[in-house]
Amino acid sequence: MTRKAQQVSRGTGTAVTPARAHSSGPVRQAVGSVIDRLGRGLGGRQPVAVLYFASSAYDPEDIVTPMADAFPDAAVIGCSTAGEFTDAVTGTGGISAVALPSGILTGALAALGDLDGDVADGTWAAVSELESCLRVSLRDLDPACHLGFVLIDGLSRAEEEVNEILGNAAPVLDIVGGSAGDDLAFDRTWVAVGHQISYRGMALLLCQTAVPFHVVKTCSFVPTGRVLRITDADVATRTVRSFDGRPAADVYAEAVGVTRDRLDDSVWMSHPLGLMINGEPWIRSPQTVTPEGHIVFYAQILPDMQVEVMRATDMVADTRAAVHDARAALGEQASGAVLFNCILRRLEMDAKQIGRPFLESFDSLPLAGFHTYGESWLGHVNQTLTGVVFG
Repeated sequence: MTRKAQQVSRGTGTAVTPARAHSSGPVRQAVGSVIDRLGRGLGGRQPVAVLYFASSAYDPEDIVTPMADAFPDAAVIGCSTAGEFTDAVTGTGGISAVALPSGILTGALAALGDLDGDVADGTWAAVSELESCLRVSLRDLDPACHLGFVLIDGLSRAEEEVNEILGNAAPVLDIVGGSAGDDLAFDRTWVAVGHQISYRGMALLLCQTAVPFHVVKTCSFVPTGRVLRITDADVATRTVRSFDGRPAADVYAEAVGVTRDRLDDSVWMSHPLGLMINGEPWIRSPQTVTPEGHIVFYAQILPDMQVEVMRATDMVADTRAAVHDARAALGEQASGAVLFNCILRRLEMDAKQIGRPFLESFDSLPLAGFHTYGESWLGHVNQTLTGVVFG
């Protein structure tokens, strides 16, 4: 458990923004630069929570200790990535970070959960650790001034269970986050809390806010009207064997207008599937086709679930609209954000060379985040941008 940050009064009367930083290059140089830039960005204020996101090209042992030591009175969490970004830069092979100071937060706690054995036990252990320190149940906290961030091992296939447990533990709190990546190696990811590192875990950060906040969730897709019903699936491996009683790959290929042998990343990214809830899609993205004609997804699809084939829209315009809506919800007083962007969105950005327009869609809002192996808010989704904008 990281130390509880010092409590400060609300309403300081001066505008406060998060400090954010990005750096790349040799690890010691990059870490030192991030710490220095965060310190200068804080302008003498004390950080209450720090989140950092680092390329898997770096050894976490060279990052975790310096970051925790630099901010000993803050709750500090981090993870490996599939790319990093701030409002000024998006790329791979570096470190991005954001420090949330007093004036935005009044307190923060973080705990590490072990997912290597029983996922439920590890997640509940992190929740219990926070509750023990708080001496109150998470479900009893005021959702207007409390929120959570979660970073989850992106290769664990445990995101659905972790999110379900967090929803049961804190049903009225917003808990937003992303799945740790490893630069598309799909070998090993890590998360960290304070000085602790886990290669199969989850980092849970609970924040008490001094300002209003607004959750962002945007995916650039609309339904085509083609509905598929899952008739056979292996939930544990996120594999759909059949849609509508026929081989999954054949049905999906017909639905998107290509032959089965042409199913590849370009098709997946343009036509994921969406679970429609109240008219809004919650995206499940295909990953690969097995020799048997089954489709493996990046998120669970359950038997008898009905999903719609999606059609891509304008990512930059949709992101800009989501940020505009967040600002409007906060009375145009947005101070900064922490965001989680899907790796598939980053690959689309790279392919279309729209990285700079993507950053410009945030309209100079101070922020930091990373490109993830999945996004969390009310569940686990793909090809989505999630995050929190602070007032």
